[in-house]
Amino acid sequence: MKTIFITGGATGIGAASVRKFIAEGWQVGFMDINVDEAMKLTGGIDDNDRLLFVEGNTRNREYIHRAVSATVKKFGQLDSVFANAGIHRRDTLLDISDEELDLVIDTNIYGTVNTLREAVPYIIKAGGGSVVINASDQWYIGKAHSFAYGLTKGALGQITRSLSIDLGEYGIRVNAICPGTIHTPLVDNLFEKFSKIENKPVEEYWAEENALFSRGKVGTPDEVAELVYFLASDKSSFCTGGHYLIDGGLVAR
Repeated sequence: MKTIFITGGATGIGAASVRKFIAEGWQVGFMDINVDEAMKLTGGIDDNDRLLFVEGNTRNREYIHRAVSATVKKFGQLDSVFANAGIHRRDTLLDISDEELDLVIDTNIYGTVNTLREAVPYIIKAGGGSVVINASDQWYIGKAHSFAYGLTKGALGQITRSLSIDLGEYGIRVNAICPGTIHTPLVDNLFEKFSKIENKPVEEYWAEENALFSRGKVGTPDEVAELVYFLASDKSSFCTGGHYLIDGGLVAR
């Protein structure tokens, strides 16, 4: 039975991935700062013997160390990691504060790097496995008012490439998912902030966003979780160093 560790696992893509891996028979350790949502998630999963939640913030490496160690202690080994936790802020080069820039970099880059620093040695010890990184469609394109987020997600795209080379000798595959807009709490919060700044109903933002996609709506966390599972599992045994768009064809336009 295989084990995966997931950051940002209480909501959105992370929570959908927790549910997917449990459904596929994996053991799952996950970490999040949102305890209430984590408890709702664990309470909705019948087989809690294969599930472990550890509270923590990925900006603090000690929290990651504690969560990964607890996962390995409970399940015996670690075969995969999904570095999923991240944040978004509305900003440009001209208006971002030092504090906000540090926050996004610490969460999206250092949080991911430190997650991998803690998880990868255990995956090597297990004889190899897989790393999945949550990048973004902004690895491919730029978007307005998304300076810090785009900067960090571009970095994660490059990290994916370099790690696939460095870790290949250990039997570890490294791939990135690159989602377009997915209906998650992160995007809900973002549109709510836009609404307050621009005095425009949240529903209008969702209508405009949905109209960008040929099927008339954004993606769902469950759809992304299917890709995460594919890349983490042996089904993708010849895939490494790749950036996998799951964006409803947005970048193709």
